[in-house]
Amino acid sequence: MQKRVGIRAFALVLMMLFIAGSALAENGAIRTYLTFRITTRTQSAVVNVGEDLQIEVGVSGVEPTSWQWYFKGEPIEQNGDQRIYNLLNATEEDAGLYCLKAYKDDTLVVSVDVNVRVIEPVIMPASGDGSMPVAYAFAALAMGMAALVVLGYKRRHA
Repeated sequence: MQKRVGIRAFALVLMMLFIAGSALAENGAIRTYLTFRITTRTQSAVVNVGEDLQIEVGVSGVEPTSWQWYFKGEPIEQNGDQRIYNLLNATEEDAGLYCLKAYKDDTLVVSVDVNVRVIEPVIMPASGDGSMPVAYAFAALAMGMAALVVLGYKRRHA
């Protein structure tokens, strides 16, 4: 009895595998799916006017055959066909949305947006500029304390 159940179960499993394999096949061809992940990505960036910026996207699991960077929806002609895009000597006009599209043959594999802001640098004074020398600060503090002592003495004896 156990032998027959085992054979029947084995036959049932084989039949299920055959049916499942046939269900996955479409017109006699099994479809495969491309799996990938983004490994490196510049999400957004802030750069000062005149500085350089490197924007990059990396993909694993598939090797794209072509890359294209876009700025405000238009393809970047000069060096826009690389995985890494270098923005040299940024101006305020370079601020906006950059998009990288990676293709495997003619199929779009990944599209990534990067928002770039270009700002005027804030000029901070060098250390010590426009500040009071320490000796003057201590002298002012000592004079203030002396004035408080004198006022307190006058009130007590008035």
